[in-house]
Amino acid sequence: MGATEMVAKWIVDTTYEDIPPDAIRVANESCFDLVGVILAGSTQKVGDIIRSYAGDLGGNEEATILATGERTSVLNAALVNGTMGHALDYDDFGGFGHPTVAIFPALMALGESIGATGRDLMEAYVVGCEVGLAVDYATHYHTHQMHRGFHSTAILGRLAAAAACAKLLKLDEQQTTMALGMAGSMAGGVIHNFGTMTKPLHAGMTCRDGVMAAQLAQRGFTAGDQILEHPVGFTATVIGDEDTDLSAAADKLGKPFRVQDALMIKKYPSCGGNHAMLDSVFGLMREYEFGYEDVANAEVVQSYASTVMLYEEPETDLKGKFSAKYNMAAALVDGEIGIDTFTDEKIAESDVQDMMDRVRLRVQSKWELGGSEVSKGVPIRITLKDGRVIEHETPRGEILGSQVNPWGMDNITGKFRENVGLVLSDDRVDDAVRQWQDVTRVSDVGEAIRGTLVR
Repeated sequence: MGATEMVAKWIVDTTYEDIPPDAIRVANESCFDLVGVILAGSTQKVGDIIRSYAGDLGGNEEATILATGERTSVLNAALVNGTMGHALDYDDFGGFGHPTVAIFPALMALGESIGATGRDLMEAYVVGCEVGLAVDYATHYHTHQMHRGFHSTAILGRLAAAAACAKLLKLDEQQTTMALGMAGSMAGGVIHNFGTMTKPLHAGMTCRDGVMAAQLAQRGFTAGDQILEHPVGFTATVIGDEDTDLSAAADKLGKPFRVQDALMIKKYPSCGGNHAMLDSVFGLMREYEFGYEDVANAEVVQSYASTVMLYEEPETDLKGKFSAKYNMAAALVDGEIGIDTFTDEKIAESDVQDMMDRVRLRVQSKWELGGSEVSKGVPIRITLKDGRVIEHETPRGEILGSQVNPWGMDNITGKFRENVGLVLSDDRVDDAVRQWQDVTRVSDVGEAIRGTLVR
């Protein structure tokens, strides 16, 4: 039995009862968090444009666009909600990039169209996420292959989304194999587009394509049946890995489940590469009680292999999300990082520009990292005007919001309330919290969306 067939069989055979409670809990936290992030993303220009585009496309009224309540086709709803969910770069991360925004908007749209329950969505989400994580871990894609310039969310996310949608539609093994085959040909998305509206579009297209692959497979559409292991299949061609034994990875699916260890909730609406640095900055500011006026200069260290922190001197809001220098400067000036941090006006502020002039980026050599392409943390050093030099390094895997250092449901709910409150009235926010805080209790996805997540 080949790797693709083994994966398809695991997708079909795995049930909600097979999933560990911790995996369901962590998945639920991330999906709940994303619902709020989608509504917040609807307020951005990215959201305005993608909704307008979907409106021009038309389509059968099968699923709902969050925030506005517009009805459109399943594909269009997955595209729009997925794009809005990544508009702020405020959705969770870990494993193959941004797992939840690559999967859950697709499941919400598809689930609404078929009358699915929240439990159905959680089952499908975990199954799809596990497939993406398995391929990522087997090929070391996110840690060793991103230098090729492909965005892992858009590459591995296509397989994960297709697997999740196939599970939700209860496709058989042959149909699921075909869905995976189609998803392998749909994969695409380059890092050059980080800092533009096309990065969130990666997530929207991934959700749309996951739905399309599963729906076409359900109708009998065919694809290659060895997409993972074939010499000119997905792994060898798209990932660029011809040597990994995918059969071994497929055989380990669910042994153990990985979701409960992989996902990290974001506290800041910027690239995850900033978060360890920001945790360090805010920790030092609290401990030593200083403000930006007290800072003589600051240094941020980055890995020589970093492919996502593209902009040293960003001039736009979206580019600012991928600038360690700007994130450091804004954090020191304001003492916080929030949605309002990322505006063209904020970047242009004189205090921020002055602080950016005092921030230096230093690139670690491969020798310093001991041959590794990924640093365990992001060291920072701040020199104060009184001569004190303070420094800290937060390990990437231990940021607040990771599974080894969880943020907690109370904080996640607080973030949800703030995000949803940008769109809904206070009483509607309360309704949304009650309905979506435990996705597994949603009895009808469509009714829950239309009743709580639209103005």
